[in-house]
Amino acid sequence: MPLRDDSGRIIGTFGISRDVTAQIQAEKALAHQALHDPLTGLPNRIALIDRLSQTLLAMERHPARVAVLFIDLDNFKEINDSYGHDAGDLVLAEAGRRLSALARRGDTVARLGGDEFVMLCGELESSGAALLIGDRIIHSIAAPYVVAGRDFSVTCSVGIAWTSDAATEPGNLIRDADMAMYEAKKAGRNRSQLYEPAHCSRAEKSVLHSELGRAIENSELFLVYQPLFALKERLVTGVEALVRWRHPSGAVLPPDKFIPFAEEHGLIGRLGSFVLDEACRQLAAWTARGSWAGAFTVAVNLSGRELLDPGLPGRVAEMVRRYGFHPAQLCLEITETALIAEVGDVQEILSALSAIGVRIALDDFGTGYSTLVYLQRLNADILKIDRSFVEPICRSSRDRAIVAAVTAMSHALGMTVVAEGVETSQQLATLTGLDCDEGQGLLFGAPLSPGAVVTLMETAQGAVRGLAPSAD
Repeated sequence: MPLRDDSGRIIGTFGISRDVTAQIQAEKALAHQALHDPLTGLPNRIALIDRLSQTLLAMERHPARVAVLFIDLDNFKEINDSYGHDAGDLVLAEAGRRLSALARRGDTVARLGGDEFVMLCGELESSGAALLIGDRIIHSIAAPYVVAGRDFSVTCSVGIAWTSDAATEPGNLIRDADMAMYEAKKAGRNRSQLYEPAHCSRAEKSVLHSELGRAIENSELFLVYQPLFALKERLVTGVEALVRWRHPSGAVLPPDKFIPFAEEHGLIGRLGSFVLDEACRQLAAWTARGSWAGAFTVAVNLSGRELLDPGLPGRVAEMVRRYGFHPAQLCLEITETALIAEVGDVQEILSALSAIGVRIALDDFGTGYSTLVYLQRLNADILKIDRSFVEPICRSSRDRAIVAAVTAMSHALGMTVVAEGVETSQQLATLTGLDCDEGQGLLFGAPLSPGAVVTLMETAQGAVRGLAPSAD
């Protein structure tokens, strides 16, 4: 602003500045973290999909062959169970280094989570070249590991999918490699396997489509409930509804085994309606049962396709009216990546949902950092920090700084902050010190049946001390 004397003549300027260095550094760190695995430093699933998409796009101009090698460590759970997660983490980090050392310039090695890795290889001459890379991976992973004076022996199974078709969907190529990896495990592990269409034929997909459709009708789907805790008060504030499928084979399938298929084959609307209705019915039953449920919330996950349905607000309003609970007791969780992809189309739907009075949660925050610029535009009440930031928070000052910055930013926007994947008392103490509001994870116990939720609330008053022992 100009600074003037009594005669109006400009004699200087007046300005206000603000040091945003810490904010910029936190945003840069958040941007890096959003695309990389915190344990190994490798690209994560989001970065892998992006690089695979770019590789396929380049094949439109320069025809080539590209292969995806899906690597899964065999019997890795035994290391965690026998020697602890710290030893398991060291093995995973070393496996990541070995895979990176094998990769050629231009290849990408990514960690998808757990003990699953992917190597993306372009410019291959044939499927035989991909199989040769698979053999090298198996030989490298099998070399002994030495952790804290102990020798470990780990093998791996490798599934390979390759294409010369630039129109191939990246997700389909990864899925095919994953299916080939399971065939390698069936064949005895410690080997590689090329994907063949017979691994998931059209007939098999038709059977799965029919089975999932019948599952909705035959009550094979059911919900379990992950407790949500206020960290400072150490009290249960609500639960997150998680769907499971009790398959006729006797196996209980987690959502990642059938939700993507439901989305791809047009069943997500029916499945999502079941989950929402069942969660609302259960919330009403709890509310009628005890005084503890008056401020109790139930969170329900929405897929990206559900979020684009213009009829969604009407269905939610009908559920609230039919079951008679307060709308603020229902929380709808939407992943950050879905909002990034469709933010322009979903704002009107989010506004309509907020007008009903239900709460909106932004889930898996940090896996798609572009939404930093959208937070003020979205009608979200809750921000859930992704577990990839929580897991290293006690050993990484950078991750603590990121969580602190995100928490302060969210509080400034009037949002409640929830930490996902809390597994140790040290993480709990750190998050509490950073003013994180709520948390959920195995530290507080595994997902519960509806009856177990009632027992928890009525016998332990929802306190942390009433839950399963810490996972430390």
